Amino acid sequence: MDNEQLSIISLNTIVELVPKKFISLVNYFGNANNIISADIKELESVGLPNNVSKSIKNLSDFKIANKELSLAEKNNIRILTYLDKDYPCQLKNISDYPPVIYVKGNFDKNDNFSVSVVGSRKPTNYGLVVTEKFCKYFAQNSITTISGLAGGIDTQAHSSTLKNSGRTIAVLGNGLLECYPSENRKLQEEIGKKGVVISEFPLTRKALPMNFPRRNRIVAALSLATIVIEAASKSGSLITAELACDYGKDVFAVPGPIFSKYSQGPNSLIKQGAFVATAGEDVTEQVVLLSDWVRKKAKKKKKEIVKNLPLISQSSINILKMIQSSATGMSLDEISLKSNVNVSEVSTVLLELELNGLIKAMPGQIYVRNT
Repeated sequence: MDNEQLSIISLNTIVELVPKKFISLVNYFGNANNIISADIKELESVGLPNNVSKSIKNLSDFKIANKELSLAEKNNIRILTYLDKDYPCQLKNISDYPPVIYVKGNFDKNDNFSVSVVGSRKPTNYGLVVTEKFCKYFAQNSITTISGLAGGIDTQAHSSTLKNSGRTIAVLGNGLLECYPSENRKLQEEIGKKGVVISEFPLTRKALPMNFPRRNRIVAALSLATIVIEAASKSGSLITAELACDYGKDVFAVPGPIFSKYSQGPNSLIKQGAFVATAGEDVTEQVVLLSDWVRKKAKKKKKEIVKNLPLISQSSINILKMIQSSATGMSLDEISLKSNVNVSEVSTVLLELELNGLIKAMPGQIYVRNT
């Protein structure tokens, strides 16, 4: 790393230099290296307290930055500054972008097709079941889920995604060498191996209340849409939703019982204009980039199914495509008529397709695609 990147990492370790303050200093001094090179009087002239100015001057030898780099390398963690080509472009688009992010795991190009799933740390069984349902759908449709690794809905979102072989990103309100809550240590490690764990905080920074609103802005910025599943009237999840709205992202809320305090947040969002979500499809149908992505993946999946079934005749393939294209299913007679194949032969084809798990029979001899 060059001196500018080392300067950025160094400055990021000072608690008082929140992103907005860092960005304003860079705009004034021209770059991070000039900030560290400035004398105390210059630093104080732009409104920095004496203790912060002294802390900045103590960074000039880059010892702290090199210690972070050494610790990161030892733990297989990457440190990216906003100058790095691998730094997520979604974060560059917000006014208070994090100067540095610490990354455990590897980003995938398809992580751009993502949604954030957030909610209460003390959810009801209803909230947990709903979260599992949504995240299973997202995993099956190659949509990355993003959450904050807190207890409750966050934990369920990450766990359900991994359970269904999906991609998930956890954004922490502490350093990557810390774990909060402690019971999520194994989950954090698993996400680091199969997905991505990121934080803007130095490696050993503890989880503090003031850190979580900052974490929430990253959650909102990285995703195409935010879904709130159970939240009290004063909840960090609502901060995430508000930030997502500010960033021009769609906000969805799962309605809940009017007598439950954990439904106050989502129900309030709906009153304010958030989209109602009762299934993952509600999200993908509303967000254009996601709907296009789901259709593209579905089309590819159909091609792969046909490609991997060389023993099925062309007639069978044609009937399969016909059934898959029907939203409500087709009857035996309807298939025979449209395919111009006699009923007896169609029956044989349908049995073959059903045994291969490609279609299923519904009451009334209606055949539908097997999703």
